[in-house]
Amino acid sequence: MAKRKVSRKYKQKTMMERQLQERKAPPPPPPKKKTNWKQVIKKVPSRIAGFFRDVIHELKRVTWPTKKALINYTIVVIVTIIIFSILLGLFDLGFIKLIDLLAKI
Repeated sequence: MAKRKVSRKYKQKTMMERQLQERKAPPPPPPKKKTNWKQVIKKVPSRIAGFFRDVIHELKRVTWPTKKALINYTIVVIVTIIIFSILLGLFDLGFIKLIDLLAKI
């Protein structure tokens, strides 16, 4: 007898079913440990102090800009804000005029 040709989609389906059967069940989650709140409360001040120590350490590693660079950056930011506020004001004025024109119709 000749072998019957089986379409691909059925082969994939049988492969997926076989993989589902062979798949192992995930291990059960580990039991939750009881939290000892006394120890947690005792550790809080030392953890806060450690956080601030780390912050100070990181701030020492920062490369701060020079006074001249800081002034230049400030000027650039102020000029950019002025330009965008003018553009926004012009768009707002244009939309107000457009709405007034449409309201008169």
